[in-house]
Amino acid sequence: MSFPIRTCVFAFLTILAGVMLVRAVPAAEPAAWSPKLYGFCVDTHDAKKRSLPEQAQMLRELGFDGVGYPLWLDENREKNLKVLDEAGVTLYLVHTTINVKPDARPFDPRVPEAIRALRGRPVTVSVLLQGLPPGDPKGEPQAVKTLRELGDLARDCGLRISIYHHTGDWTQSLLDALAVVKKVDHPCVGANFNLCHWLMIDGDKDYRPVLRDNAARIFAVTINGAKLGSKTWTNGLIQPLDRGDFDNRQLLATLREIGYRGPIGLMCYGIPGDAREHLERSMRMWKSWKP
Repeated sequence: MSFPIRTCVFAFLTILAGVMLVRAVPAAEPAAWSPKLYGFCVDTHDAKKRSLPEQAQMLRELGFDGVGYPLWLDENREKNLKVLDEAGVTLYLVHTTINVKPDARPFDPRVPEAIRALRGRPVTVSVLLQGLPPGDPKGEPQAVKTLRELGDLARDCGLRISIYHHTGDWTQSLLDALAVVKKVDHPCVGANFNLCHWLMIDGDKDYRPVLRDNAARIFAVTINGAKLGSKTWTNGLIQPLDRGDFDNRQLLATLREIGYRGPIGLMCYGIPGDAREHLERSMRMWKSWKP
């Protein structure tokens, strides 16, 4: 079968024009990476002992996007949420506890209602797994069952559950928390990366391959300034962002690399003095990094 020369030439020119058009269209710029920063544990050691409305106003004035608090289980919940909403401060993280001891009540019976009250908010529910020594295998059945139950609840509310690895808890190591997440195997159950607890428990390891291998399972992140090798919180593993020798910029670069798109919490537990003073310093450092 043969084709007229004119037809072949026309087809060739059409293809060539298409190729040139594709080359002429510039490649899309990569999406900007600008995570929100929220204050966490801002109230625990504040010398001024500010009320929740005062904390919200302070965070807003300093340029923070939001805040993290314990999961409110009492009648103050709606009032507190209204305070944050009126101040323009987003609630990004709440935390509560799970008891993994066999036959124990896994959580306060008010927890489900408190989680449902957060429907529609961009908040992660962090859970601290307690009741047994770190890594005790007797806690696994209770932990897996409870996390699946809470994962279903979170999914129905458009939220996510994240294991908060905490020194002394059943999942004090991020590595243990991630192992539990894999066993739970629920799309709405993941883990925090809490810098200070990582450094206390696993500080001799490189966090980067852990984050890269578990990118889809990291639901929340908290950072702070830290002195490498320290075994104390105050003036050691938890400091303002302008103190310590831990390379937070490298951590932020790794989070960007793995595609983390959530907010980042500024851990303030144990930092003495006026909270406004150290929060202002941390915000100044954060802005200088321009993550």
